[in-house]
Amino acid sequence: MAFAVYFFIGWISIICFFVQKKKLSVVENTVLFLCVLIVNLNWTWLIYEELGFITYSHDTWNFIAYLIKRSIVIPLIVLISLNFGRTDASLFKKLTHIIVSSLVILAVTSISHYLKVTTVKDWSILYDFSYYVALHIFGLLIHKWYQTYIVEKENEVLTR
Repeated sequence: MAFAVYFFIGWISIICFFVQKKKLSVVENTVLFLCVLIVNLNWTWLIYEELGFITYSHDTWNFIAYLIKRSIVIPLIVLISLNFGRTDASLFKKLTHIIVSSLVILAVTSISHYLKVTTVKDWSILYDFSYYVALHIFGLLIHKWYQTYIVEKENEVLTR
C-alpha cells in the first residue's frame, strides 16, 4: 500500500514540476535539485542510520516507498517551491512559500509514519518541520550563490 501511495505522490510531484512555469533555468534547477538531494540523503542517513531516532521498514515495498520519498518527493517539492518565488519577491512571500511547502512535506512524512514506512523513536514532528524549513533556506542560499558567482562569471566571459 505504501509503495502505491508514494509512487502516486512521486508522479504527482514530477508532473507538477514539469507543468509549472519555471523561474529558474534548467541548469539552476539541476544544481538545486542535486544540492538539496545531497543534503537530504546525508541528513536521513545521519538521523536514521547513525543516531537511530527514526527507523525505516525492512519490508521491500515499504523501503522502496521510503526511497521515493527521500530521493524524489522531498527534493522536488523544495524545487517547486523555489520556482514559485521570484528573485525580487518580498520576504513575506518567500517565507509563505517556504512554510506552505514545508507543511506539504510534513504531510508526506506523516503519511510515511501512518503507513508504517518509518517508525519514530525520540523524535518530534517539529524537528522535521525545522529541518524542512532549513532545507528550503539552504536551497535559497545555493541559488543566491549560483546567481552571484557562476552566472555573473559566465556573463563576464561572454562580454569579453
